[in-house]
Amino acid sequence: MGGLSLVIPNTGHTLRVFASLLVLVLLGASTTPLDAGQPPAAGNAPAPLSVPAGRQAKNVAIITVKGEIRAGITSTSFIRRLRDAEASGADAIVVELDTPGGEVGAVLEICDALKSSSIKNTVAWVHPNAYSGGAIIALACHAIVASDPATMGDALPVVTSMGFLNTLPEHERQKFVSPLVAEVVDSARRHGYDEYLVQGFVSRGVELWLVEDTRTGDRLTIDRAEFAILFDGAPPDSRPRLVSAQGSKPRGIRNYSPPPGPGSGPDSPSPPPQAAAPTPAQNTDRDRPDTSFRPASPALAGISSDVSRGLDLGSQRPYLTPADRGNYRLIEYVSDGQGPVVMKHGDMEQFGFLDATITNDAELGAYFGAASIRRLSPSWSENFAGVMTRPLVRFVLIAVFLVALFIELTHPGVTLPGAVAVIALLGLIGPPVMIGMASWWEIAAIIGGLAFIGVEIFVLPGFTVFGLVGLVALFAGLVGTFVKQEPGHLFPDSPQGGQDMLYGVATVLLSTVSAIIAMYFIGKHFGSLPIISRMVLGDPTESDELMLAVDASGGAPVTTGETGTTLTPLRPAGRAMFGERMVDVVAEAGFIGSGEPVRVIEANAFRVVVTRGKRTDGENA
Repeated sequence: MGGLSLVIPNTGHTLRVFASLLVLVLLGASTTPLDAGQPPAAGNAPAPLSVPAGRQAKNVAIITVKGEIRAGITSTSFIRRLRDAEASGADAIVVELDTPGGEVGAVLEICDALKSSSIKNTVAWVHPNAYSGGAIIALACHAIVASDPATMGDALPVVTSMGFLNTLPEHERQKFVSPLVAEVVDSARRHGYDEYLVQGFVSRGVELWLVEDTRTGDRLTIDRAEFAILFDGAPPDSRPRLVSAQGSKPRGIRNYSPPPGPGSGPDSPSPPPQAAAPTPAQNTDRDRPDTSFRPASPALAGISSDVSRGLDLGSQRPYLTPADRGNYRLIEYVSDGQGPVVMKHGDMEQFGFLDATITNDAELGAYFGAASIRRLSPSWSENFAGVMTRPLVRFVLIAVFLVALFIELTHPGVTLPGAVAVIALLGLIGPPVMIGMASWWEIAAIIGGLAFIGVEIFVLPGFTVFGLVGLVALFAGLVGTFVKQEPGHLFPDSPQGGQDMLYGVATVLLSTVSAIIAMYFIGKHFGSLPIISRMVLGDPTESDELMLAVDASGGAPVTTGETGTTLTPLRPAGRAMFGERMVDVVAEAGFIGSGEPVRVIEANAFRVVVTRGKRTDGENA
């Protein structure tokens, strides 16, 4: 038969092949949509969220700032960790803040380090509180994130002396805040924060209202003078959104005036008015950056020139003129100026300070799109120095040093008190040297003072110039370790240096008085104290002989003119053997070594005084 024919040699095999091909085609068609919905293979982590290019960071370093911010401790540790992060190739720095604030010098050092760092992607994580200096550090960062709840603000500077707050007249306080105002305004200009609102963090009297430009939607806070330019009538001044740290004024009280500036009082001239907004003729170019300081309160007008000298960046805040009437709408009353501004989580978001809500490290990594997050905590030595330089610890160390030194010098043969005195002295000197609170002259004064006191006791007994010089040098050296070796603390007539000096003098004096009381108690009850009495070196088998210092009749254990041999060094006190009797004695003058002949020159039931005797060969000892 002619034509084409299809030959199928094995029908069963051909069907199996066809079925296999069909399954493969179906699987191939379904592979793409199945895989597209699966998480990444590495760890099955969720797909990374979209992160702005300016925020993206592969390696993120978290630098923690917790507890009190202390000059020479917190700031030094922070800067070290920041340099480590830079050297390790970090792409972003997160400053985790949970602090009540601290010393102004340390806060400004940290802010300068952040702003001058080669890593510009800096983020403050308020977790959960950034009060006082913590708020200023947060503003110095490029962005702020926070946990919920969180609090930031109340950076009003206070002056402490001996651990107590000092009340300052308002005009003196405003002079004191000028470097802080310059710092927060500079941060606001760098990072786009409200320039007037940040001034309320560090000063009283900043009364503000929030308005919105109806043309652009931009919002800013304005003061009372600017309110009069934009709107008719009196501004609302009850129920402010932000409650001041010292408590808001009672609701319903209107026409509140902020605290006046210099020269306040019934007989004083009126405070200088706040500078009015420039007229259009004075400001023909509204977009021109203005590097001068624009105070948000009349109370800050007196420091305008000081703050302006600390500002390098121009202000982007618009000048408001009568031509702007009708272009702004009032949003709310922000702050009454009764105290420094404090913001909660919602307030930070409302006024443009909050970039995101971050609760944990995982969310922080997603915020940056990070591959690696490392925490940089203070080192053990920094923590140790922080503890050892606390006022109470130093008070105890000074008292322990003096008491231990007293026991070692008055009860020879005792070894533990001497070791304790050395350890206490190292604890007093070492940590301050580590953090820059002590330099070579303080160490030289302390060692020299001890040397002069040693000469007075062992070589030239009797209260002479050596003892006096030694005491003065020791006291000056100890006080000097309280004065920080940093700007603002170097000279006693500077505010911070004088405060450090006063605190050091008071601490050393109180420690000395406490030590003298302890010395009197120990000297009177030495033999009955359970631990100290066991420190005395002696042969345990001769315990009965130790009781012979005073005989049963209550008289002197030896007689005047009797000779014996020292068992221990006399410095000036010690022990000597007179025949079969071991007696506590005191050298009349100088140091007498162990095994030296001595002669009794005074003896009663409470005191035996000896002097050097003669050797058997006739030579003077």
